[in-house]
Amino acid sequence: MPKTKILEISAEQQAWMLREVRRCRYGHLLALQILLLLARGKSPTEIADFLLCSRASVYRTQAAWERGQLLAQWWPTQPLREMIGRLFPTRFQRLLRWLVQQPPGTFGWCRTRWSCAALALTLTARIGLSYSRETVRRELHSQGYEWKRAKLKAKDDDPQTRPDSRHHRALAP
Repeated sequence: MPKTKILEISAEQQAWMLREVRRCRYGHLLALQILLLLARGKSPTEIADFLLCSRASVYRTQAAWERGQLLAQWWPTQPLREMIGRLFPTRFQRLLRWLVQQPPGTFGWCRTRWSCAALALTLTARIGLSYSRETVRRELHSQGYEWKRAKLKAKDDDPQTRPDSRHHRALAP
């Protein structure tokens, strides 16, 4: 039975598509596809033909898996949302990360440190989408930021204060 083509695509377009596919699945994504197909009993030749890669890539991936040297072996230990968030940050995540690094005064705030509410309002004004302060707080927490009380840097150097009255304690008889 002769093979029939279902879709006509020029050789140039196919070469471009192949470059794009290879760029998108670089690294562990191709390895995951290879491992899943190996687990389903497909041969290295079938896998290479189906995934448009070389048989050497299939053998290399299988050997790396058996030696325990693939990133894919660590995938299940991290929550998927966290992993995807780091690999492909959303526009909100990128803008929030950039915004935190800027001083609040740049955006018209009369303050020296950001608050979650100020960040949420600035994001709303900047991109037109409304986020609550809790959403901002959760996202900052997932990115590793912590809110801490500011340290006092003011000194008690009033010349009229007596040195012994500063730490005065009443003595009990």
